[in-house]
Amino acid sequence: MEDHRIRVLEPPEGVPAKNMPVLTALLDRNTVTTGTTAVATGLLVVLGAVLAVSGGYGVAVPSALLVLMTPASLIFGSSALAGSSSMRKLAGKPFRLVSGLDGALVAGSRVSVPLDGRWLVVRFSAPLRTQLAAQRRLWVLGRFVVLPGVVVPRRGAFRDKPVKGSVPFAFEPVSPGRMLATQRRLLSAYYFLGAVISLAASAFGFWVEADLPQRDSAVVKTAGFFSYGFAVGAVGLAIVAVVLLRKLPEPRWTELAVVSGPASVNLFGMVTCKGRTVLPGGREVTVTAGGSDPSLAANIAATGRLWVLGEPAAGKTAQAGVPGYAVFGPVRFGR
Repeated sequence: MEDHRIRVLEPPEGVPAKNMPVLTALLDRNTVTTGTTAVATGLLVVLGAVLAVSGGYGVAVPSALLVLMTPASLIFGSSALAGSSSMRKLAGKPFRLVSGLDGALVAGSRVSVPLDGRWLVVRFSAPLRTQLAAQRRLWVLGRFVVLPGVVVPRRGAFRDKPVKGSVPFAFEPVSPGRMLATQRRLLSAYYFLGAVISLAASAFGFWVEADLPQRDSAVVKTAGFFSYGFAVGAVGLAIVAVVLLRKLPEPRWTELAVVSGPASVNLFGMVTCKGRTVLPGGREVTVTAGGSDPSLAANIAATGRLWVLGEPAAGKTAQAGVPGYAVFGPVRFGR
């Protein structure tokens, strides 16, 4: 019998993009979040200027607010205007499927795709490039791109020429094990970055502690407390990053059927999905997905399927994804 199951989340062909599960809600939430963050960081810049003029709060705090919050406000502001809100205006039109990628080129993380007499240049992470090299297909709407299974659009740019130094973007098959290793390396890089940021925050805390003129201030004591906390956190993040780089055997996936409602987007922009499934031993349990990868919950809700690494167990958290796709994140099984 022919299998008619939906295997992975993809834009509905010939149907407005807003009909793609959770896409509109995710874009709206991202626009609100980035816009609010841009305003908040802008106010911190103003606060930094006020503290610098007053002269009673040392050098560390005003300098940090001005140096760090100014670019942050600009980045979040441009992201809100040119990213989610710009894509939201196109949601009434359908995505266009581009297959084969004949003539596509790559330079580092940037892929140049020939399209309508120009080049659409998009920056992809390593897992997305790995998936694209194997599947040779993507969906385009204006200058935005999504890959099969991936719900978050990538913003590209149209150019008259491809990126300088580009080479042919060759077909390269990928095994689930290689895709998983690529995902883990990316997560490891994020954890290393988190460790560096935590160390910087720790150093800044010690600077604030030593710089503030009011030595008996509660801020001085609090700064020292948080400095040590950030230092310990940096060590923990670095350890996790190293663990993620360990070489693993070819993964064994367990496929489960899930009965769930539609995926939803919460206040923090996290895509979540809750449902029920039956474990290999016959036990029916609840399952909740919603973590670092918004595409995981969206795929579970759209396909009714869940792939878990190893043997799932009631009351445990497991790593899940879609084999061969750049989708990977945690799920939690109830008791």
